[in-house]
Amino acid sequence: MADRNRIEQEFQRTLEALKASHPKFAFDRDGRPGAIAAVRSALPTIEGELFDAVIEDWESELAATREALFRMVAASKP
Repeated sequence: MADRNRIEQEFQRTLEALKASHPKFAFDRDGRPGAIAAVRSALPTIEGELFDAVIEDWESELAATREALFRMVAASKP
């Protein structure tokens, strides 16, 4: 677990450096929930539910991808 915490910290440092390195990598994690809520509220009920399902699927893929990267890095450590 200590190794995972170290990997997580390095990942966050790398992500922040990458985010600042070029506009194509810039993202606004803090502003995203408000933007998602605004889009959701502008949609009719059925489309809002579909939008929620798409966002949840994307979040699951992102979480799985992140976990896979951590496992690969941890497995490659001697």
